[in-house]
Amino acid sequence: MGNEAFEGLMKEINERLAVVDGLKEQVAEERIKNIVQTCLDELVKDETWVRKMRFGPAGEAKLVGTKYARWGLSIADIEWLYDLQTALRGRPRLHGGVYEGPSEELRNTFQAITEAFYLPMEKVREMDQRAIDDMFPRIPIREFSKADQKLVTRGAFELTEAYQRAMRAMDTAEAGYGQQLVGAGYVGELWEGARPAARIFNLIDAFEMRYPTEYLPTEADLPEMLFVSENTADDSTDYTTSASGSRRVQVDAKKFIIYQKWSGEMEEDSIIPYVPFLRRQSQLSLGYYGDSVVLNGDTTNAATGNINLDDADPADTKHYLAFDGIRHVALVDVSTNGVDQAGAVTYTGLMGLKAKMLQTAYHMDWGHPTDPSDLVYIADPETADKASLLDEVITVDKMGSAATVLTGQQARIGPHPLIPSVAMSKTEADGKVSTTAGNNTKGQVAAFNRRGFKLGWRRRIQLKTKEIPEKDQMLMIYSLRLGLGRFTPTAAASGIESAAVMYDISL
Repeated sequence: MGNEAFEGLMKEINERLAVVDGLKEQVAEERIKNIVQTCLDELVKDETWVRKMRFGPAGEAKLVGTKYARWGLSIADIEWLYDLQTALRGRPRLHGGVYEGPSEELRNTFQAITEAFYLPMEKVREMDQRAIDDMFPRIPIREFSKADQKLVTRGAFELTEAYQRAMRAMDTAEAGYGQQLVGAGYVGELWEGARPAARIFNLIDAFEMRYPTEYLPTEADLPEMLFVSENTADDSTDYTTSASGSRRVQVDAKKFIIYQKWSGEMEEDSIIPYVPFLRRQSQLSLGYYGDSVVLNGDTTNAATGNINLDDADPADTKHYLAFDGIRHVALVDVSTNGVDQAGAVTYTGLMGLKAKMLQTAYHMDWGHPTDPSDLVYIADPETADKASLLDEVITVDKMGSAATVLTGQQARIGPHPLIPSVAMSKTEADGKVSTTAGNNTKGQVAAFNRRGFKLGWRRRIQLKTKEIPEKDQMLMIYSLRLGLGRFTPTAAASGIESAAVMYDISL
């Protein structure tokens, strides 16, 4: 709407209010109507304004009049439904025939509202292969050529151990199987929806992994600041140089899968009413298991010894076997960072965990960060409740606006948040979880500096389907690839000091 139109409208209104002659009033109304009509015509031509005024967020106008709008589905819901129906295409129906994939209406709606596209997994693997090859220098290999009857030299890197590790990480992509939907909004919304359910996962910084294996640089020592005198001559002795030490942390992308079961047919029309519910279930799963893998990760896969199953052999598909996590630091890697409380939780004991997170040799103090919110206490719900009742602890009802600084914060240990999480299980007296539930009666608290850990994303979400004829069910399978890095100045797990654990807490 132009400024001239507004000025004309206001002028005519003022004139109308000022006159008493009926003819002038009638003329003024006619002119006002013409001006309003002109302005409305201009606004109708503005597509962005029309979408916002009539249909909510930009982009959803194209859903109006479709059956998806009548069911209240969002753009993310449409993308999810299209991805699911595409994954079903060509698969046998449980009661005869095959799934034909998205209907014409769904296909047209999808194409109209999103810029997402599919990338074949063969292409994904090809890109991974090229990325890995670019990471490693070629090593000259001399071998005897039977054809030429002489030694020849070729460039290769396939024999290096690091290259083989990177290839194993890439193999989790399952070459030649399915497609990956790229640029889909629902993938981001799944994680955004999972954030309220997650208490730990979303506290850790994340980065996009360019390769299946990434190396993150981390400082190992500080360059020394020297006290020197002023140089006054050209031939003065150079100052002593000071080196800055560094290490790198390897992050391997590991594959995770989430199953959702659906009974009977998965026809587009029959599943539409349940799309928001199914996506909600996925969000809850991502929230819980995201927390658990970061907190409880332990790669030990043996009859005894895993901190999550102390006296039994965990199934090979358990999520916590992907990589070592926060609790593993104090219970396994650096035993001096574990505190056997052998009694009730105390404020002194909780504050004492901070002193465990110190690396004087490298001038690193993880337990006393400049930003107090970088140090976080995580406890099982019962222990968190007990801790919040301590006289020295500031509880959520007394923190005012600070109570919502971090999701789920229940209390404050000094200036640091205390967050309860169901991902933190009660344990045996040694801080490990027994396969016998009745043995797990002790509480546990982990303190960690979230700057000491880093999450890496290699692939967000891929949706597949699988038939279970004998149960008249279909499986919806979400797969994703992510890694976890733990910073250490010594390049060994024994050098990690960014976490400490109090265990054997009486409840």
